[in-house]
Amino acid sequence: MTRKPTASTEIHDLRALLAVVVDALTLPFDTPNYDQRILARAATARVVVGEALIEDPAGNLGWNLDYLRQQLAQEETEAAEQAKNQCGRCHKPFDPTDTRHDGHDRYASTPWCRRCIDNCRDGGTEHVCVICDPARYGGGGR
Repeated sequence: MTRKPTASTEIHDLRALLAVVVDALTLPFDTPNYDQRILARAATARVVVGEALIEDPAGNLGWNLDYLRQQLAQEETEAAEQAKNQCGRCHKPFDPTDTRHDGHDRYASTPWCRRCIDNCRDGGTEHVCVICDPARYGGGGR
């Protein structure tokens, strides 16, 4: 036997769903791959909310909330993993097979590729970048 939700529980569920949708559509503008990530998040939120509207109106929105939260957490995990495997300056993925001095393999244990390190070292006396002066750009040391 199922209980019919009261108006207060429906409002609470709706507010919770809207809060998760707002979280899905919020990313800092300086996030790498911002455009692709926000489009994917918006598409996921659209599908989940669309399914919530199609379901029985007396149903529970809790499943939709949990599913959307799970999808957002998975997307964040994948984005963090992808960020670990790309250059911190040019944001291109590391290519372990490209070991040329100016290739896209990771340079030693730094977060930069060989090409960016090579370009940094080619700079003149006035050259300043995130690699040679990370404190200026809000980063840590090498």
